[in-house]
Amino acid sequence: MPIIQRWPLQFVIAMAGALTLLVSLALHAFLPMWRGHQAPLHSAIEALGGLCAIMMAIVLFQRSGDRPSRHTEALGIGFLAMGVLEEFHAVAPPGNGFVFLRGVASLVGGLGFVLVWLPETSRRPAYARTLPWIIASASVAIGCLVFFFPSAIPAMLRNGEFSPTAVAPTSLACLFFLAAAYRLFSAYRRSPSADTYLFTCLALMFGLAELMFVYSRLWDGAWWFWHLLRLAAYLLVLGYMIGGYLHTVSDLRMALAQTRHAEESSRRSEQNLRQALDDRERMAQNLHDGIIQSLFALGLALERCQKLIVKDPPEVIRQLGMAIPGLKAVIRELRTYLVGQEPSILNGRELEAALALEVRTVESSHDFHINVQIDSGAADLVAPAQATHLLFIAREALSNSLRHAKATQAIVSLKTHQGRVRFIVEDDGIGFDVLTSPHGEGLKNMAARSAKLHAELTIVSEPGHGTRIVFELPPESVHA
Repeated sequence: MPIIQRWPLQFVIAMAGALTLLVSLALHAFLPMWRGHQAPLHSAIEALGGLCAIMMAIVLFQRSGDRPSRHTEALGIGFLAMGVLEEFHAVAPPGNGFVFLRGVASLVGGLGFVLVWLPETSRRPAYARTLPWIIASASVAIGCLVFFFPSAIPAMLRNGEFSPTAVAPTSLACLFFLAAAYRLFSAYRRSPSADTYLFTCLALMFGLAELMFVYSRLWDGAWWFWHLLRLAAYLLVLGYMIGGYLHTVSDLRMALAQTRHAEESSRRSEQNLRQALDDRERMAQNLHDGIIQSLFALGLALERCQKLIVKDPPEVIRQLGMAIPGLKAVIRELRTYLVGQEPSILNGRELEAALALEVRTVESSHDFHINVQIDSGAADLVAPAQATHLLFIAREALSNSLRHAKATQAIVSLKTHQGRVRFIVEDDGIGFDVLTSPHGEGLKNMAARSAKLHAELTIVSEPGHGTRIVFELPPESVHA
């Protein structure tokens, strides 16, 4: 609920009482015979007041459902009963029923307010859900009885003045409202809050209005004044409710904005995390298919040098001469990763040169002959990103041929086939069963690269018949 700028409550009570007394004395002194017969205006005032009371009762019962409170329910009872009966009073024609409904409305409203003297409890009784309906039904029943059985109403007016029968319930209501104001004032002093402040002021204004009724006559100045005083109390309620609604809307908008900001931040964090994971996965693939395979080939070359260092020194020198450029290439590739970049090939012609270097490195480390067949037209159709993936696939496939397949010969070809660029790595190794053999990290990386490029990957192999890997780029992705 909104924060209300509060004056000291003792000051408010003193000023309200003094102002009411002064206005009442002034009206009796200066307008003793004035009468304002304005039934439509009176009906409008009472109808507006009754509507405000009913709305406030709904708010209080709802709040009591969320946070059980006997005081909140007591005030809700008073507002609801008083509001329903005031609506009947607003439409009733002047007469006994007209005055009787006003007195009963004040009495049941005061009775609801004085229930704040009951001990507070946080436990909601079992009948709490049906209580508003019971109060509303009883109030409607009273209003209907007055309308349909007006002769049963005792005399409320005698010689233009209110009879004791009319004054009695109003006087009792005045005591109830003032007693409730005192109780709420004591609660406010113990634990100041905007709600307690508001209801203390309301109880005080209602009590003073009932007190004015006791000393007024129908349609005279004092009578109108106590109506206006009650209307002011109701408008205070209405303003409080509107302020609370606006404050709630503002809080909801702020919460919605914060939620949207949090969702956007979460979305950005998720995107960043996904990007980081993708980058990590891509780097792992590239390290596995690139640097690790190159280092493996260099390691084989050095092992061969170790075996030949005594038997064939010239061959060792030749092998080392070929290994050094490969090692430098690996160092350059590692540096690109260290600065946050990834190695890339600019075009298909660079792919041809990179494959030639890879082939020389692999052939120098083992008795393994590789035939490279690169069609220049096909190479021109390969985009940089595609060329990089093709190089990594070639490294992984040749490494597998050398390590696992025990191959002696391999073919690496890049050609066009029915408008598509087809990249093939084929060896004469021992092969494997594609359906039953477990797929290692290398084959998984090949499949992942194929998915990224929307390409078609086919692995053909049988035990004893070698392996053929076909990587075919779709027509729409080739680089024109």
